[in-house]
Amino acid sequence: MLNYFRETQEARFATSARRIYGYVSAGFVVAVVALVFAGLAPIWISWATFAVSCVLDAFLTRTWIRGDALKAYRGGQHG
Repeated sequence: MLNYFRETQEARFATSARRIYGYVSAGFVVAVVALVFAGLAPIWISWATFAVSCVLDAFLTRTWIRGDALKAYRGGQHG
C-alpha cells in the first residue's frame, strides 16, 4: 500500500504541468469553499466541486501512472 502512495505522489509531481494542474485544482476547490462561506454560493456547489475534483484527480493520476510505467518499460528495452 505504501508503494501505491509513493507511486501516486511521484506521478502527480513528475512534470511541471502535473504540478500546475494540482495547484490549480486545489485553488479552485478552495475558492469555491470560500464563496460558500461568504454566502455567495449554495453549499451543494462546494460538494459537487469537491466530488468532481476527486474523480478527475483519481482518473488522471491512474492514467499518468499507467503512462509512466509503460514509458519506463519501453525505455528499458534495448533491442
